[in-house]
Amino acid sequence: MFKKTALVAGIALAVSATAQADYRWEAGAAASRTNIDLGNEDGDVDTFAIGGSFYLDAVDTEKGPLSEAAFLDHASNISVGYAYTDLDDIVEDLDGDEYGISGRYVLDLDSLPLIFEGSYTRSTPDISDIDTFSVGFGAYLTDTTTLVATIGNIDADEGGDADFYELSLKHLWPLSNGAVVLEGNYGSVDVDNADDVDVYNAAATWYVNNDLGFGGRFGRFDNFGVEADEFAVFSEWFITEGIAVSAEYSYSEIDDTDIEIETFGIGARMRF
Repeated sequence: MFKKTALVAGIALAVSATAQADYRWEAGAAASRTNIDLGNEDGDVDTFAIGGSFYLDAVDTEKGPLSEAAFLDHASNISVGYAYTDLDDIVEDLDGDEYGISGRYVLDLDSLPLIFEGSYTRSTPDISDIDTFSVGFGAYLTDTTTLVATIGNIDADEGGDADFYELSLKHLWPLSNGAVVLEGNYGSVDVDNADDVDVYNAAATWYVNNDLGFGGRFGRFDNFGVEADEFAVFSEWFITEGIAVSAEYSYSEIDDTDIEIETFGIGARMRF
């Protein structure tokens, strides 16, 4: 799935840090608010997250947009993260935590660089514990094009389990000053005793230069005749080579209902 934007704690201290061209570590935190309008009533969902990544080799930032440095350098990494969610006035003020670890290893062969991925997350809302496992395999079809297939399982203590798969494609076109990135994915979740859930996403990002990018995303969720569309706009700006700030807004609605969902997020990340 497309990754969310991040907010680094202590931005004031980060701004004073010395930027470096290459990096091995990346740290961040996220904050977002989602308003769910159910027609007769509504509620808010607040999410706060922190996380970080360690790269097995130093990542070269001279190959294109700074936001895409790891992608362009075929970098391998291990990432960890934590998120806290507070559902205000929804499901009796349900709170939840999520812990996760993931990794990507790129076997950078001259003929066809191979990609191996894996992840595990545990979500612990008040009603149930949910474990999600996934593994992925793909390749760099060109230096700036990846295709990855992922399979996984979602296991809930209350409610059974579900299998899922996803196919993701990403391509970057370098420009004389900046780049254009197109991404797309299709996923399906096989739920016991229910119809499959189908999810489609497409996104485009225009980097006006190597420091600043603007993008948009469209997604569709389809389950048992219930369809929901999501539209989003986002941006990320690297203030220095090691510090970035970002923002995102998304809007979604469920067809033939009065349900509308809006999410605002702000963020930043720091590399060193």
